Amino acid sequence: MIRAGFHMSVAGGMYNAPAEAKSRNYLAFQLFASSPRTWASTEIPGPDAEKFRALSKGINSFAHIPYLCNPSTSNPDVYVKSLAMLKDNMSNCRKLGVGNVVIHLGSHLGKGVEYGKERTTELLKKALDSVDGVGILLENSSGYKNCVGDRMADIGDIIDRVGSKRVGLCLDTCHAFAAGYDVRTTEGVERLADEVKGHVGKERLGLVHLNDAKFELGSGLDRHWHIGKGNIGEKGFRCIFSNKLFQEGNFVMETPEDEVSDDLRNMAELQKILKLCGLGPANS
Repeated sequence: MIRAGFHMSVAGGMYNAPAEAKSRNYLAFQLFASSPRTWASTEIPGPDAEKFRALSKGINSFAHIPYLCNPSTSNPDVYVKSLAMLKDNMSNCRKLGVGNVVIHLGSHLGKGVEYGKERTTELLKKALDSVDGVGILLENSSGYKNCVGDRMADIGDIIDRVGSKRVGLCLDTCHAFAAGYDVRTTEGVERLADEVKGHVGKERLGLVHLNDAKFELGSGLDRHWHIGKGNIGEKGFRCIFSNKLFQEGNFVMETPEDEVSDDLRNMAELQKILKLCGLGPANS
């Protein structure tokens, strides 16, 4: 089954995310488990956490760590703050009953990919030792300057170094395209799927961020766009869903809401593409 949804707002309380997801019949959603704009930790009231758990029954929930977090950094102050942020987010996930937190691998700031992988491995091990019961999904990056994690081989290498079953992959389609994976063709999707299976393992693909790309192949730019309306296009998503690796699992869209489209229309476009691929509708 394809379990699909969106990144949801927590305005007014964490429990509003599963409440809204449930009202839209989503079977997967994502949220921020702490403030996305500051390093400050977030204290979730007990009653709010209980309400969240009750409302999210039957729905797969994921947290996304704030973008300030940089596990590959050579800046010691940012490294300490990033570790504290990851621990805080994992603790909040455990309280809410959220199984996994998604993390970007960040920038090595000119120190080299190997340095970034070593720093990330160290940080992940410390976080996993500090908080149990919650997994970490490493999100592939878009290939921007000094990034870590734009290649599946590097993500797989970090997972192997950490050596924990609680670490997996969150595959972002926009980021993959921006990093040079051409998912507009059957052959391109096959190459990506083979790299995921070979370097990471099919069983570790915990989530797909289903986003079109505003800019061209290999741009290195992390700019999400509406499903079927960007440079991946409807044809690209049909190629993605024609591959067995992507015919089941959790799919969260992080598409904008603007005059071009919105969540309702992006979900409708996804359902149309699934039908064209001969698949049953998402969330049913």
